[in-house]
Amino acid sequence: MHRWDESIKIAEKFKHQDVREFKDNYFQWLLETNQEAKAAEVKEREGDYVTAIQLYLKGGLPAKAANCVSTYNVSIPHDQLNKIASQLIQSGMHEKAGDFYEKMNVLDRALDSYVQGHAYRKAVELAKRAFPSHVVTLEEEWGDWLASQKQLDLSIEHFVQAGVFNKAIEAALSARKWNRAVQLVSNQKHDVARPYFKRIARHYAEVRQLDLAEKYYIQAQEYVEAFEMYVRANKWDQAYQVITRHLPESEYTIIQVTEARKFEGEGHFKEAERLYLSANEPDLAINMYKKAKMYDQMIRLVMKFRVDLLKDTHHHLAQQLEMENNLKQAEHHYVEGGAWSYAVDMYRARDLWEEALRVAKANGSQKELGEIAIKVAENMGTEKGTQFLIKNGLIEAAIDFEANQERFEEAFKLAENHAKYKLPEVHLKYALHLEDENRFKEAEEEFIKANKPQEAINMYEHKQDWHSALQVARQYHPESVNKVFLNQAKFQLERRDFGKAEQCFINAKEPEKAINMYQEARMYGEALRVANKHAPHLVNQINENFSRGPAVAQQSGTEILQSAKNWEDNRDYQKAISRYLEITEQHFNDPEKLEEIWNNCWNLAMQYAKDRVNEVAQVLGERLLNISKYDSAAEIFEAVGGFDKAVEAYVQCKKFDKAMACAQNVRPMEMQQMLVQKIQQHKKAMYINDGKINKIVESGDMTGLEMLASRGQWDECLSLAEK
Repeated sequence: MHRWDESIKIAEKFKHQDVREFKDNYFQWLLETNQEAKAAEVKEREGDYVTAIQLYLKGGLPAKAANCVSTYNVSIPHDQLNKIASQLIQSGMHEKAGDFYEKMNVLDRALDSYVQGHAYRKAVELAKRAFPSHVVTLEEEWGDWLASQKQLDLSIEHFVQAGVFNKAIEAALSARKWNRAVQLVSNQKHDVARPYFKRIARHYAEVRQLDLAEKYYIQAQEYVEAFEMYVRANKWDQAYQVITRHLPESEYTIIQVTEARKFEGEGHFKEAERLYLSANEPDLAINMYKKAKMYDQMIRLVMKFRVDLLKDTHHHLAQQLEMENNLKQAEHHYVEGGAWSYAVDMYRARDLWEEALRVAKANGSQKELGEIAIKVAENMGTEKGTQFLIKNGLIEAAIDFEANQERFEEAFKLAENHAKYKLPEVHLKYALHLEDENRFKEAEEEFIKANKPQEAINMYEHKQDWHSALQVARQYHPESVNKVFLNQAKFQLERRDFGKAEQCFINAKEPEKAINMYQEARMYGEALRVANKHAPHLVNQINENFSRGPAVAQQSGTEILQSAKNWEDNRDYQKAISRYLEITEQHFNDPEKLEEIWNNCWNLAMQYAKDRVNEVAQVLGERLLNISKYDSAAEIFEAVGGFDKAVEAYVQCKKFDKAMACAQNVRPMEMQQMLVQKIQQHKKAMYINDGKINKIVESGDMTGLEMLASRGQWDECLSLAEK
């Protein structure tokens, strides 16, 4: 039923008269049954292309409609063409729509359709012909499309054509087209190329093409990664060459240490050591092995690089191992570090006496072995301890053991019978025992028997029995006599008894020490006294110290005077004068003594220091006036031509004739006349005060007669007038 196609074919074959009707009925039936596509095919076969196109469109087959237009070059209205294109687009047949638009010469819409349908080849070809400015953009979009479809290798050249080199490089890298990537990256600016070279280098490092990897690491300026690559590949020489060639020492040292720490963290100690040593950081390598408890390796490096710390290192390790109760290893390091006695102590602390003795026998001297054996014996008791030592042939240790137990009688017996050379040692121990019990005389005898007189001397010195100390020294050890005196002097000095200390220093033939004692105490006068008597060669130096420095201000007048006289005695008159000038009224209350001192100073200046005469005259003249020694002051002023001051001084001491003689030397004359009048006035006042009016008249001053008359002394007045 409804086998229209076969019926029509048979009718046509036999040229049936109703063929046309059959066809019309078939067409009508197709339309009634909504088989527009089948109906369109019928019309297309019949050559009714316009109707076929309409039916194709109605049946939702725009591609067949478009194909019909193209195949038969059918001319249809423009709106019909647009309808075909629109349906093609709606059906997702963008490339077909593009072809259709292009045939319609609607090129812009053709281009859009090609792009929407990802038919970039046709789009680019069309753009080259009709839209040249769109070519670059289309090439990039084409590349993006290919990349999104994982066709990265095909996208590379499209990105290149678009001039989008970063995308081209990324595509090449992702597609693992390394040679092409290198070509593209090499044409970029350095700052752009660096990260790409780094990725390329990492690829070659992964595939073990290390020379290429290094090349591109260097171009990326990733020297550290190149270094790490070679290190991981155990190619140390190449690693070292990379960083030394491209980095300063300060930087590549840090890099080596950083890489070494990575190896250390991974437990690759040999590699870490090599890097630490290459960075000249042996201490870090040593510490690494220490933390890892690889002590043999640690010691190996210490011996090579820190041999001066070898013993300390052994000792430190031994202590650590001892704390961990690893006694054998601790012993090994104690012995290697030259501290075998610590190993002995370690075993003793744990009551492992046999181990302690074994270490002592293997490493110590006979004496040291004996000391250890004694400590063992002490834990056995006196009787058993002695027997143990004798049994082991340790006679010396047995004697020391008995002496340590204060069994001196037994100790003497053993020494007498088996080791006479130990007798002095036993006597010494016995002497020390007696000293502790304050039996000093007996102790002295034992010290002498032990041939240790110095010990006896020290014993007496300790109890400040200087007499006994000196007695022993003089009898048994004369070379210690002076030392005893010095120690006694020190004792007296601590008690601030300078006199006794001085005598001890003198007895010890060390006057210099007595002098130093006084100088340190700022007792320069005493220092000078001792020096004058016992060390004359030091007098000048002491006096020099005495004459300067802050201590001068605290010196007494007597001390300054002594210092000045010392300089004078040594003919150093300049210093003598200076010291004499330091003496003022504050140092002595006796004007007579001051006058004597200052006159002596003046005489020294006049005889031996002419250049200082004026200076000395000015100072001493005023000082003498202040203590009313006018006569001496006047003579000094007169000697240096200070006649006006000399006149004043002579007037004060009523030596008017000398005052008048000095006044004659004063210039100008007006000053001379004033001084003469002053002298006459003072002289007249003296006569009046003394009641010697006649002296006034006799000097030619007739006012004396008036004075007598006013007093009613007429007889005397007339007598003087007649004369």
